[in-house]
Amino acid sequence: MGDNQLYTQNMSKIFVLNLQWMGWNLLLAFIPLFISFFIFSKRHWDIAKFPLKFLYLTLFLCFYFFLPNAPYVLTDIIHLVRQIKDHRYFLLSDNEIIVLLIPQYLMFIFVGFSFYVLSFQRFIHFLKEFNINFVVILLVKIVNPFLMAIGIFLGRIYRFNSWDIISNSESIIKSTIEGFSNLHFTIFIIFITIIIFVGFEILSIFYKSLFKNLFDTTSKK
Repeated sequence: MGDNQLYTQNMSKIFVLNLQWMGWNLLLAFIPLFISFFIFSKRHWDIAKFPLKFLYLTLFLCFYFFLPNAPYVLTDIIHLVRQIKDHRYFLLSDNEIIVLLIPQYLMFIFVGFSFYVLSFQRFIHFLKEFNINFVVILLVKIVNPFLMAIGIFLGRIYRFNSWDIISNSESIIKSTIEGFSNLHFTIFIIFITIIIFVGFEILSIFYKSLFKNLFDTTSKK
């Protein structure tokens, strides 16, 4: 078997394997965006009776528990680094890494983080519908990336999942408290918080111009 044929087979195998776990991660990242279309409408809350409002509150908790899964994809770049480092073992050519592998990761990260931007933007506009003070909204926009960074750290390092908040909350609280005594934890949190905050603001400008109606909930009757 020639080297070119061997390269192609190995690249195809890695590409497909990546699609499998990337697809699962994107599904988790899409959940909060999906929920946001149901709950982030002032009109819906105004006309909803208690049982429905209770359901909305439950969905909001689900929204927030799953939200870190969207920016979590930023840290999946570690898999790209590992695959590039091991490319001699996998017998990948440099051209395949540049033309196929890196674009695959870039697209995956862009889509996943976009789910976060769209989800959180709908939440921000929902707050504006209720005439929440600008300072409060700004505070939410600053604090939320910090909370997302903690969630990402717990998922990446301690391998917690969103549903562990219910089934294993004690361990999550303990791990979070212990984390703040770790210098690497602090550096990670600060770094990821800044990336999420800046990335959100930049992509928000892009998506607001592209999908104005998606955010302009105040214009809906």
